[in-house]
Amino acid sequence: MWFRSLVFFIVIASYVSATMIDLSFKKLKKEDFFVRMQTQISLQKVTDLNLRGNEFDSFLDCSTNLETLRTLDLSQNHLQRFFFLCKDEYNLQMLNVSHNKLEYIDDNALNDRIPKLKILDLSFNKLTIVNETMLQHLTILEYLSLSHNPIGDGIHENAFWTLKALRHLDLKNISAPYFSPEFFKTLQNLSVLDLSWNPISAIPLLPISLQELDLSGTQVINLENLYLPQLRELRLNHMPNLTSLTLNDLENLTNLEVLSMIGCKRLIQLSFNLQNNVVLPRLQRFSIKDSGLETLGTELHSLLQRTPVVEVANNPWNCDCKLQWIGHLRILRDIRCHTPDRHRAKLLAEIPSYELQCEYDSPIIYPILWTGLSILIVALIVATVLVLLKRPISQWSFKRRNGDTVTYKNVVESNNDLVRILAVSETHERNEE
Repeated sequence: MWFRSLVFFIVIASYVSATMIDLSFKKLKKEDFFVRMQTQISLQKVTDLNLRGNEFDSFLDCSTNLETLRTLDLSQNHLQRFFFLCKDEYNLQMLNVSHNKLEYIDDNALNDRIPKLKILDLSFNKLTIVNETMLQHLTILEYLSLSHNPIGDGIHENAFWTLKALRHLDLKNISAPYFSPEFFKTLQNLSVLDLSWNPISAIPLLPISLQELDLSGTQVINLENLYLPQLRELRLNHMPNLTSLTLNDLENLTNLEVLSMIGCKRLIQLSFNLQNNVVLPRLQRFSIKDSGLETLGTELHSLLQRTPVVEVANNPWNCDCKLQWIGHLRILRDIRCHTPDRHRAKLLAEIPSYELQCEYDSPIIYPILWTGLSILIVALIVATVLVLLKRPISQWSFKRRNGDTVTYKNVVESNNDLVRILAVSETHERNEE
């Protein structure tokens, strides 16, 4: 007990005159701080207070003097609520309450008493709703993170409307099935937006001011008509449903510098229409590592050649004649063969060009062969029928019941011939009797 008190005194003494107080990971409860410690710390002079990793279950400004406080870190505690009620206005600019147990933000928490707040981190809590009044007083807020909360469709469409100064919005993994275009309607200064790891299948209407966009882990497969002329970085990593991408769909991203499609295991086709040579004119880094690509078409040559950094490692490359054109590109050193078996695990750069042979693709050739054979059989049947139909009727022969064959040759239908035939027939029958 005596030793603990001594340590406690040493910690307090080291912060008495400091404007930045770090009390992180001290296993402090709120009573330890508000009752004992603040009597020995001149909090009215403290500008930066770090209480991360302690055991606070609530934080009430009435219990302390935070007159000059600019940054407050309450992350990784057990907070269920926090309030700013006892002073007309605070100088607080950064508030971190991430990794807590907040289920709801009371109107007395983010109120008009903290109008200077610019950075707010609410990530990794238990929030299920963001109503239209929760953030309404944060008119100069520049950074907001709501990531890793089970919000779902609990965001009111007007929730962000007063955040006109917002530049960075993190909505990663909030279980949102969609994002209404109304969410971003007034965010004309937004430059960074993270919508990753949400089960959305369509990209909402976004502010054209965006410079960074993360759609990783979403269900999106269609990137057509994405008009973001100031976008510099687009992340499409670990997209579960992305099987093909035509780079021409990104033609409106004229300032894009970084395009990332890492870990898209179902991505098997990457194409490019040569009719438009100005697609992605400023691309500096193109990453398609750990995806499902087996080959690349020659139409990608110009794009890959003018891009300084291209990452293609850990794809199931099929090293055949279709990859010969890559021979002089920088990406050659990163392509390790997966198929055919004779080249498995070899670097493409180590394989002589004459060994890169193309084999017939059996799933394609077999249907073609069967189709051709079927057509040939049908043609033979039709030809046989036509040959039979072309034989004169006069040369046909029929067997009678007793096995005799009656043959009709050059029968001319006339009365005299009919009488003659009947007479011959009767005479023949009498002779038989």
